[in-house]
Amino acid sequence: MAKVMVIGAGPAGLRAAESLARFGLDVLLVEQAPYLGGALARHRYGGLMPYFDSGPQVLKAMTAVVTDHARVTVCTESQVGRVESTDGGFQVELMGQTATEEHVQAVILATGFTHFDPRRDAKYGYGLFPDVITGAELEEQMAAGPVHRVSNGAIPESVAFIYCVGSRDRQVGNTYCSRVCCAVSTKQGIELRQQLPQARIVMFYMDVRTYGLWEDQLYWRAQEEAGIVYVKGRVAEITQHDGRPLLKGEDTLIRGPFEWEFDLVVLATGMEPAAGTAALAAKFGVEREPHGFLRQAKPMVSAAITNRPGVFVAGAASGPKTVEDSVMEGDVAAMAVLEHLGVKATP
Repeated sequence: MAKVMVIGAGPAGLRAAESLARFGLDVLLVEQAPYLGGALARHRYGGLMPYFDSGPQVLKAMTAVVTDHARVTVCTESQVGRVESTDGGFQVELMGQTATEEHVQAVILATGFTHFDPRRDAKYGYGLFPDVITGAELEEQMAAGPVHRVSNGAIPESVAFIYCVGSRDRQVGNTYCSRVCCAVSTKQGIELRQQLPQARIVMFYMDVRTYGLWEDQLYWRAQEEAGIVYVKGRVAEITQHDGRPLLKGEDTLIRGPFEWEFDLVVLATGMEPAAGTAALAAKFGVEREPHGFLRQAKPMVSAAITNRPGVFVAGAASGPKTVEDSVMEGDVAAMAVLEHLGVKATP
């Protein structure tokens, strides 16, 4: 029976592994972290937009399927070393506690993403002012207990979200939209309102991109039910005044400057290719698109096809994706592998 290597155990990789195993293929699920779940696990997402599903429950169900399946071998804290083409597949060196050689007939790259590091843009004061945090760090706070100011542990009475940090920004080199940041921030704002019923919560945005059905599910709900204020404007600089972050910028609707103090500032950081994506692409001979994500060679045919026969892509490895999209693409990649190997898709 054919063996397939799935590299990356976030939502896309977990679903791809599950689908392949259900169709009778042996799967080697390779993850460089000591845990499964990707960013969902790393940042302990409590609620998933747009339906506020429980992140821990979703992740528990997805990981249980692969860890309990006899056809799936999970290799955490493992990385890909040397890769060689063979007749009918690839010889892959797998480096973990010990180095092994694995022969596989196909590979799915589901390496996910990393968040933009806002230290690369000094105007936000991240790393300088403790009460300026990222959206991922806010998720970690909400999972651990009450949201609080990092500087003194106090419950914040005002919270600002700043959109498009590291996205749609030529100065930092990321000209693309990261797709999910507006919706995730809005979801977080609604969740914060439940914890902080009296707090002032303000979203600073260039544009609000709550695509499709998210408009009602998130954007209008945030304003009409949660009382969240949206300000169209650009933040030029964050400084500190009397121990609190001070936002300076321009309201682009009323065309006037503002200076506004908040107890806590949350940066909606965009998505970038995961560390190691370039190296893996080179090892497997897979092309990347101009921003560094893996290139989908025939997106109108299948989201999973790369330029290299036998190597497929799923999830945020090919560009910013929601968890929903990543799970779907895991299935798409699995079906593409079955077609490539000539396996009839009958579970």
